[in-house]
Amino acid sequence: MAKETGMQRNWKLWAALLVVFGLGQLNPLGRAYLVLAEWKLPEIKQESLAQSPSPFEAITPDKWVGESANVFAVEDINPIAPVHLLIIPKLRISNILEASPELVAEMSALALKMARERGIDESGFRLVINTNPHGGQTVYHMHMHLIGGRQMGWLG
Repeated sequence: MAKETGMQRNWKLWAALLVVFGLGQLNPLGRAYLVLAEWKLPEIKQESLAQSPSPFEAITPDKWVGESANVFAVEDINPIAPVHLLIIPKLRISNILEASPELVAEMSALALKMARERGIDESGFRLVINTNPHGGQTVYHMHMHLIGGRQMGWLG
């Protein structure tokens, strides 16, 4: 691996700051992050696909907050809302393009169950599956975000 330059280190710092302040809404900082990060996303994909086990395969069942036959739910370690869960297939599938309709339905069913249990079913929530580089996917073990508990802005 090539030695990291000062410019690359600075990019990582700025990208991290932009993620902290811009993630969750496509506000000006979020847009800036996407522009800055676009060139890095294919590399992130290759690194994630090569990682074994995936970060989600390392999560032990005692951390699960919900489960069905093929899917489990955990708290997001970097939540962007009062409720931010990840709904994850137990077996690694890189993204939704490789998933069966039955698995996606099972993920959705667990997400709805968790939304009811967390009390955000009436006030509202967002379900998100990021797919491939332009979709913002950085962990290539398919997962669905359940985000709620606050007013969500428009994605525009």
